[in-house]
This record gives sequence, structure tokens and C-alpha cells, in this order.
Amino acid sequence: MKNNSSWYVVYTKPRQEKVALENLLRQSYQAYLPQVKTVKRARNQIEPCLEPMFPRYCFFRPAHSEHSVAPANSTFGVLRLVRFGVAPATVDSHVLDQIRVFEQQQNTAEFSALAPYKAGQRVLVDAGPLKGLEGLVSEVAEERVIVLLNLLGRESRIAVPPDWISAA
Repeated sequence: MKNNSSWYVVYTKPRQEKVALENLLRQSYQAYLPQVKTVKRARNQIEPCLEPMFPRYCFFRPAHSEHSVAPANSTFGVLRLVRFGVAPATVDSHVLDQIRVFEQQQNTAEFSALAPYKAGQRVLVDAGPLKGLEGLVSEVAEERVIVLLNLLGRESRIAVPPDWISAA
């Protein structure tokens, strides 16, 4: 086993990162699943949610020097221990510390920093009375996107729900 500053990596079953995390913790391992706030389209709305930073991967380390990593291989939610040849893959603690800092910054970011649309981006209106028009994103908020549209030879600022537009 490596020194206590190294973490091991498991490859999880699809969409079972949290199940693997819970079961590793239940077996007295120290475990970490980096998650970041993203935005997803769900139920015709764009909503912020937490997603694994590294889909299907989870980090863990034994609680003490006599604690074996072998049981992690058969933990519910885990597919296998990641290996390079015969040696288990490890990640130094300072790398995970940097991942934690990034995770915290991402999770405290404003919606506009995470939004799928950015100011100046060309979009197409897919729904509503202006369907089929193309414009530029001016501002982004959680409930609406301000789009600059050319209407009747004049540029107009129109607020539309985020689920009414797509990237052009």
C-alpha cells in the first residue's frame, strides 16, 4: 500500500458514483466524489444540478495502514479498482486538494457563468411566437435569456425562456 497521502481510484458502474461513495464510506474508507454544479435541461426548463466531475470515477483511501484496498473491488456500485498494469492507480493528496478548490469555485458560481448560453452567442428561437428567428444573446438569467432580434428592420431586445432557444 502507498503512503497515506495517496488516494486510490475506482471505476464505478454507470450512474452509480454516489452508490459507490456511500458503500466505500460504509466500509470505513475515506472517500471523495468531486461534484460540480452544471445546468441541465429537464422538464422543459434549464435547472442547476450537481454532476460528478469525473463520471464513473471515485477516489478513496484506507482509514489506517492495516486497512486493505482489496474489498473496494467488490463494493456495491464499483466495477473495478483502476490499475496501471498490476499496480493500483493512485492520485496524490495535493492533486485532490486542487480539485476540491476548483469544485468549490464552480459550485459557488453564479448561474450566468454556468448557463449554456453566453452573451454574444448566436441562437435560434425554437418555440413561441418568434419561432424560426435568429438572434444574439444579450443577457442570461435563470428564468430568461435576453435575445437581440431583428424585427421589422429594427433590433429589439426580447426576453425568452431558456428552453425556447438553441445554439444556432
